[in-house]
Amino acid sequence: YQFLLEKKREKVFHKMKYLKLKLFICILFFSSIAFASPFGNKLIVPIIELDADSEHFAYVPAFDLKVGESGEIIRWFDKEHSGIVAMAAVVEVKDNRAKIAFEPFVGLEQSAFPTPLLKPQKNDEVVFRSFNDRAFLIAPTQDIYEKVRNAYPDVTWLHPDLFAAYLMDIGHTAPVKGDFRKICAQYATGVVYIVNLNEGQALDCQTFSLIKKDYITGRAPIEERMLPFFSRIGSTNQEWFFYLINDKRTQDYYIYFDALLKGEIKDEDATFFGRITNYFTQSIKDIF
Repeated sequence: YQFLLEKKREKVFHKMKYLKLKLFICILFFSSIAFASPFGNKLIVPIIELDADSEHFAYVPAFDLKVGESGEIIRWFDKEHSGIVAMAAVVEVKDNRAKIAFEPFVGLEQSAFPTPLLKPQKNDEVVFRSFNDRAFLIAPTQDIYEKVRNAYPDVTWLHPDLFAAYLMDIGHTAPVKGDFRKICAQYATGVVYIVNLNEGQALDCQTFSLIKKDYITGRAPIEERMLPFFSRIGSTNQEWFFYLINDKRTQDYYIYFDALLKGEIKDEDATFFGRITNYFTQSIKDIF
């Protein structure tokens, strides 16, 4: 009888152990879903090799990385202390390896302190998609802004008012890619989602490489489109953007951002003197 009782207890114990393991796996599974980002989950990979021909390139395991994704290279000095060594971006994916280019990290530059002179080395960590759950949303109207925001409830959307105020503060008459890079660095944001023509484009905020594309937006009527984009600054924002010497591209939301994403608008175009130069250049073209 004692023998049978022990066997029964052993059977119950193994059954309970199996159920606990199953429950643990389920918790892990649902936890990963809960913290998943529609624009890519955080990925940490080691530098496995430095490029033999150039000091500006290295290699990491590819996993699901895409060309154009950016990240930070981290150096662990001990178990508790680490620092950002450089910024990195994927330039090639081949044979399960991703080739990355890198440059010094300047996001936290402080003139009162010396700049560290560290270079990436083998076994440093490269962190991709750290802030892909945070994004700036650029849309032509409030309706479209709300439609996109509601479609991605797991994303923390930084309000475009922050970006509009930043542009006005630095005196730019139109947003350019350099402005997005700086505002994203300031607010620890990995993605800029721009409503462009009939589609929405989620872009890496540093490289402007396409992460995800969707077609949930539709096209805003001409009379409802705000300039340079929807924000609660309202008419003041529109008057600031519709500057006398702005070219035709800046007179319509869709035309401007389509040109920006195609690379037709350079960073210097945003400045006052850049606009003056463009104005006189266009005048000369019209004459001849």
